Amino acid sequence: MSLRWLFSFLVVFLPWTASVVGQDAPLPLRLETVLTWGEVGEEDGQFHSPIGIAIDSNNVLYVTEFRNDRVQMFDTDGKFLGKIAVADMPGGIAVDREGAIYVAPMMEHRICVYDRTGKLLREWGKKGNGDGEFDQPGGIAIGPDDNVYVADQVNRRIQAFRLDGTFVRKWGEYGTAPGQFDGVDKLPNRTGGPNFVAVDHRSRVWTTEAAPGRIQRFSPQGEPQFAFGNNTTERGGFGGRAKNLPGPIAILVDRDDRVWVTATNHRVQVFDTAGKLIGGFESLEPGHEPGQFETPHGLVRDSEGFIYVVDSQNHRIQKVRVTAE
Repeated sequence: MSLRWLFSFLVVFLPWTASVVGQDAPLPLRLETVLTWGEVGEEDGQFHSPIGIAIDSNNVLYVTEFRNDRVQMFDTDGKFLGKIAVADMPGGIAVDREGAIYVAPMMEHRICVYDRTGKLLREWGKKGNGDGEFDQPGGIAIGPDDNVYVADQVNRRIQAFRLDGTFVRKWGEYGTAPGQFDGVDKLPNRTGGPNFVAVDHRSRVWTTEAAPGRIQRFSPQGEPQFAFGNNTTERGGFGGRAKNLPGPIAILVDRDDRVWVTATNHRVQVFDTAGKLIGGFESLEPGHEPGQFETPHGLVRDSEGFIYVVDSQNHRIQKVRVTAE
């Protein structure tokens, strides 16, 4: 995976500069990048392979860096507020109501919980496939029920826990049927999914599966309800990248029931809850200007409705305004 040195930007950019074959009609939502910050490096405000992003009740943003092994904190204008060192190769991140920071260090096969000073409050998990064990955990989400949902990638399942790490439930196995995950890639690997997880305001759980190009929705108890998506290069598709880097990555369901999905094909796309495409940045080529992306990952929304996208291989964050056409 190549890494590029990039300048940071503070500009306004109007999207939709690239169309997708066969479908050029405007979509109901217009996305506009209003701010970017970050470049590759190890200094405050710089990034090296950022992956996950979370936000707390005070609109403080938290970003994991896979290579720098830290979490950085920013306000919504991109101002650096602080940083904490965390366990190696952090990816997934979530913040609970009390401000505790939940991080998934992927190759350590556990969940670590920190306060804003970097103090380790608790941790759980080890490598394995038993209850409360993990194999390369990915995305994390905390639902309205205060359950912590973890994408247990190689184990092809979702696990749910209380905030203290008490195991609640699990679901999933290798396969292509509803409620199963991947069924395309050979085991073991993490590219099949589930990769990231989101929980909506109804406590429904949403997951991404990269290799099949699929989004699934579950009840809070893990019952499969709905699925959509594919790895084509058509409008709304998640495909077009090399075999070992397929499909959708992160997912966010906002308060307006819009489903945001990033993908390795450099797209950020928005769907309604029936899987219909309603907006997005559509270019299939990596780009380095505002409103263009290279392998975008995590997503989060602030209290004013702005969306923040982790533009991973551009080593920066993009802040996006959403308006109706």
